[in-house]
Amino acid sequence: MNNRPDNVPAKEGELRLLFLANAGAVHAQRWVGYFHQRGYPTRWLSLEHVPPDIDAVRLPEWFIHKAGSILLAVPRIKAEIRKFKPHLVNALFIPDYGWAGAMCGFAPLVISAWGSDVLISPRKSWLHRRRVSWAMTKADLLFSDARVITERMIELGADRQKIVTVPLGIDPALLDYCQDNHCLGDRCTIITNRKFEPVYRNDTFIDAAIQLAPAKSSLRFILIGEGRTRAELVNRVKRAGLSETITFRPFLAANDLHDELAAGDIYVSCSASDGTSVSLLEALALGLFPIITDIPANREWIKDGVNGRLFPVGDAAALARVIREVNETRDLWPNVINRNRAMIKERALWPDNMAQVERAMMRLVE
Repeated sequence: MNNRPDNVPAKEGELRLLFLANAGAVHAQRWVGYFHQRGYPTRWLSLEHVPPDIDAVRLPEWFIHKAGSILLAVPRIKAEIRKFKPHLVNALFIPDYGWAGAMCGFAPLVISAWGSDVLISPRKSWLHRRRVSWAMTKADLLFSDARVITERMIELGADRQKIVTVPLGIDPALLDYCQDNHCLGDRCTIITNRKFEPVYRNDTFIDAAIQLAPAKSSLRFILIGEGRTRAELVNRVKRAGLSETITFRPFLAANDLHDELAAGDIYVSCSASDGTSVSLLEALALGLFPIITDIPANREWIKDGVNGRLFPVGDAAALARVIREVNETRDLWPNVINRNRAMIKERALWPDNMAQVERAMMRLVE
């Protein structure tokens, strides 16, 4: 273990972990929660609002622009490191918290990338790219949740030997939640639960639904979630007179979301960019037929015509055509569903995958 001034020798069973992450992000809550439940003393620092049931410390925000707040938060983070004396710091999401962790000069430093931090943020400007690249060079260990993210990290200057690629995974209990009625009856429910943000292209879902709804009254479309593009899409559906066929649900807690998904038939994601999507993994575990965009991360899980269907980003006509074809070939669904659930058992269970993460992190402090 690297014994820097802010570090102390680890005692068995008393490894202290300090996390830098958005306390409002569900993925971060699951990640930090895993180590807390495993008995590690943890401290979590976040610039964002901290939900009342989360054990985290909120850092002061000084600027509307996050980069300014990150810079001013570094002295406070260093002070918390000196006070807590962690054996390891783990920063989640590279352009802000990974950058902050790197500026603190603590080792061992673990940085986790989940998607837009390497696929989108570095393309915004030279400065964004520089922050991401520099932060990764300071890390002792890097996590990626998809091969496409790993390759992009290497393009940005990361050391391949330091990267562990493992998807977040899903709760194994979802495999016992699957219903057997997905291909029964005339009605077919098509669901998407991606955020209403531009990258997720829910406009494509709406355009395809509008094309199909008048001719296919047996089809029902459901969009679940919140975000900036929601109001515009709701109005578009109202203008089309299809509010009974295309319905919107608010953000749902996990159990309610799983109930809604389990009652559906086809899962759709129109995202233009992704790492390994936990939403997709949950849908596969729950037995929905996947129709998703033809992007690299999705191709790591779905082979077109074998265990699901792919369509080009932004192509509503292609999505409508594929939905129609899938709905008319329901005899193929059981094989697809069984294949995908077997894949989830093998590659995407949360306890198994997080155990890999834990082992990799603990090797840094042995």
